[in-house]
Amino acid sequence: MTPALPRWWREPWWARVTLAAILVAFAVLTAWNLARGGDFSFYEASARSMSQSWQALLFGAFDPAATVTLDKLSGFAVPQALSVRLFGMSTSALALPQVIEGLVTVFACALIGLRWRGRAVGLMAAAAAASTPIFVSMFGHPMEDGLLTMSLAVAVLWWQRAVLTKRWWPLLWAGLFIGVGFQAKMMQAWFVLPALLIGTLIAVGGRWPQRLARVGALLGSAVLASLSWMLMMQLVPAASRPFVDGSTDNNVFAMVFGYNGIDRLFPNAIDGAVRSGGGTQTASGAAAAVTKLIDPLYLGQIGWLYPAALFGVGLGVWSLVRTWRGRSRPRPVSPATAMFVVLVVWLVTGAAILSAARMPHTAYLSAIGVQLALLAAFAVDEAVRLRRAPGRAGRLVLPMLTVVQLSWCVVLAVVTGMPRPLWIAMIGVTAGMCALVVASALRTPWRRRLGRTIALAAAVAVLAGPALFAVQVVDAARDGSGGDAYVGVKHDDPRAAVAASFRPSPPQVWGGAPGITPPLVELVAAARAAGGGRDGAPLFLTDSWSIAAPVIDATGDEVLTDGGYSGQAVVFTAAEITAKIRTGVHLIVVRDHTPKGDQVANAVRAASCRTLHTWPSAPAGSHTKSTSSGGGAGGFTLYSCS
Repeated sequence: MTPALPRWWREPWWARVTLAAILVAFAVLTAWNLARGGDFSFYEASARSMSQSWQALLFGAFDPAATVTLDKLSGFAVPQALSVRLFGMSTSALALPQVIEGLVTVFACALIGLRWRGRAVGLMAAAAAASTPIFVSMFGHPMEDGLLTMSLAVAVLWWQRAVLTKRWWPLLWAGLFIGVGFQAKMMQAWFVLPALLIGTLIAVGGRWPQRLARVGALLGSAVLASLSWMLMMQLVPAASRPFVDGSTDNNVFAMVFGYNGIDRLFPNAIDGAVRSGGGTQTASGAAAAVTKLIDPLYLGQIGWLYPAALFGVGLGVWSLVRTWRGRSRPRPVSPATAMFVVLVVWLVTGAAILSAARMPHTAYLSAIGVQLALLAAFAVDEAVRLRRAPGRAGRLVLPMLTVVQLSWCVVLAVVTGMPRPLWIAMIGVTAGMCALVVASALRTPWRRRLGRTIALAAAVAVLAGPALFAVQVVDAARDGSGGDAYVGVKHDDPRAAVAASFRPSPPQVWGGAPGITPPLVELVAAARAAGGGRDGAPLFLTDSWSIAAPVIDATGDEVLTDGGYSGQAVVFTAAEITAKIRTGVHLIVVRDHTPKGDQVANAVRAASCRTLHTWPSAPAGSHTKSTSSGGGAGGFTLYSCS
């Protein structure tokens, strides 16, 4: 008979209350500026389009008429689209699903920790995840990394269930959630696969055929769930579905595995994928460096738990060495050991790939957040256990951990520009807890009676740094954005001078409208006055997503867009554009300084269209926050081709 799995509702009341408090605190931080931080307008447009049309939802389209997809899989936008459909278009409606995904992630860490090492590790893991700065910013904004992170945490939870119960069917659920993560952010979801496959091999008893069968079930379900939408897209005739952005030949596999996959490591390696850097912003500097995970730009977002996690890896390896020493033959490892191996392999895999690949957005760092939280919790729990060890070396592990963590916090407070009130509080709390832990290691008459107090002090010493750093998100100038989740202010950020001091903003949980610049407001009015959008016709046709996206965000109107995000996707051929002009799409918007191959501009010249209005480019240096929605700095012209 399979033993009952530990569940939080069976734990003591104080443990349940503590977990609830962690979840509530996380929800408050992520939702504090929910109405202020919208997504990148390109993805906002897709979410609104998908909320208005089931066809657009099915195909992951950029526009309501489903003529072109996003430049990546759109699974991450499905919860956003359903939220917009339910609550109406607003910044909060777009971001609400990510808050829920964050709460599920924190709870999944708590449940994994509970079933791995008990309630102390579960609570510590939940608190570590809830205070990880990149999580606090990322889950408060509409972006694809939220669904990915949640899916992989839940996949590991199902895998753990399979190992604990010795049943195979939870492996299918683990594979399914890896597939959900793939729909959110493609190949990044497979970072966890090597770890789970190795963990399955070493944890499952029986003969090799039985082990390989379970590995095959996990791998098969993950691959099938990952490729399901792509296979559906390829089976639908090209004329009956949107053009696949990110590809030059309308091929979803080229878009996923080329443009969004191998090309990130080896540019332009896959035929049919748009060429890297064409029309997109290429990562450079720290984002492209092999040492990015220890660069000050990113350390404050993910690196606070590095020392504790490394202690955890060291303690776990030492425990494995002592356990396996003297064994005459290999045996299936315990579920707890298998979980440790999975977390270490997953961490190493994610860190290695992030170090090698270009990283356009800080939210990529979330790929190692769950592992760090769980390994840090393991480290504290194991160090507390070693306080009762007969040898002096074991009793010194916990003081060493807290002293190293204190030193690390001081370094990070300096290199990250942490606001003075927060770093003073952080150093005061961490130093106090560290002193208590060190004192408990001395031969004092009261040290054995401290027990849980020492464990709590060690947990606070480890988590005070990231928790207080993450508190910065209550300042609207320091909580990042949907384009780049980031806690604090980057040195090269235009807002750095404005946000020199830390000032909590009043909470703004609900509301917020998509941004649109005054020239685009005038464009919409001019297009409607000229007959655009009547009788089911599109508002206009354009060659730039940066013009189309804010208009779709703000109005929900159909805007035909050629070029895709890269500018290289041939959504409409020259003949098709000419045919649309003849059949009623008589309003065309062309951006300034188009290349010779711009088919929309060429069609306008061939049709001898009449200029209705021109909006010049904004002067250099006039970039404002509103221009982040697109269309703010580049000039464009509205033509009538009737």
